[in-house]
Amino acid sequence: MIAERMKVKVVCRKVYDYIRYDLKEIAFPSSLPDPPHIKKRRKLTWNERFLVLKEASRLYAASWVRDIGPDLRPNDYKKG
Repeated sequence: MIAERMKVKVVCRKVYDYIRYDLKEIAFPSSLPDPPHIKKRRKLTWNERFLVLKEASRLYAASWVRDIGPDLRPNDYKKG
């Protein structure tokens, strides 16, 4: 029971950290300015932003499911 609660807590923490810190930077990176010879791009529409965030979320979810997945579903990963 306690182990299950800890696993849920780990998953919740990862989701919270992802939403708070990673999602915006993954979808709309802002850390480096564009070089002077690069033309400015048009602003994305709300629909395009939604599609970018959806794809970024899907890719990130796939990455942390690979990391945590065996702990959450140990019976699925037993061999033999």
